[in-house]
Amino acid sequence: MNAFTGGFRVAQTRLAIGKAVSEDATVAALESAQVVALAILVREQLDPAVFATLYRPFATVLPGPGYQPPPPVDRQIAAFLARLPTLSGPTESEVASVAKVLSEPPKAAAPGAAAGGAPSLIQPRKFDPAANYQTAWKAMIDTANKSGRTMAFRAAQDGAEMAAPHDGSGIVGYAGVAAGGIFMRDLLPVEQVLVLYEPFAAAFPYESLQ
Repeated sequence: MNAFTGGFRVAQTRLAIGKAVSEDATVAALESAQVVALAILVREQLDPAVFATLYRPFATVLPGPGYQPPPPVDRQIAAFLARLPTLSGPTESEVASVAKVLSEPPKAAAPGAAAGGAPSLIQPRKFDPAANYQTAWKAMIDTANKSGRTMAFRAAQDGAEMAAPHDGSGIVGYAGVAAGGIFMRDLLPVEQVLVLYEPFAAAFPYESLQ
């Protein structure tokens, strides 16, 4: 455990991650790597669904223990639609909270907000989940249109929006976007599919849609 939480091993991991992602995302990625390493060490004592959730940041790039190839798209969408009506309570609240973060870019500090009225030196974060989500959403729409799948793509979205809880939680549209991402998974980069599915990742991990 200590090998993955401090010392030389962390320096190695940070260097490797830094080659693949921006500097401001490295800290979060390093933390995820440490969490996953610990989960692997104790996975025999973890519920499989809990382990799948912890391992998810790396599941598609580096398939974990027990990995199975994803089922056909229609079956995967059917599994997603079947689980949507079960959302309730804290799980549904978490979905709504993540969805809200992905729809609202972080606000930059107002000029003069620093002490004494001097211009603030705090810069907005470069790593913007909301921007990544919007980029993936636009790519999904464009790809669906160019591939001639618009009608079937819309049907997948509509089915998810109908199945999602209509109780004011605000997740209906995000359910449609997630289903659209699943439907287009063979034409979109996998990281974009996962970003579009992100609000529901803790409720039912993408890899569990068998």
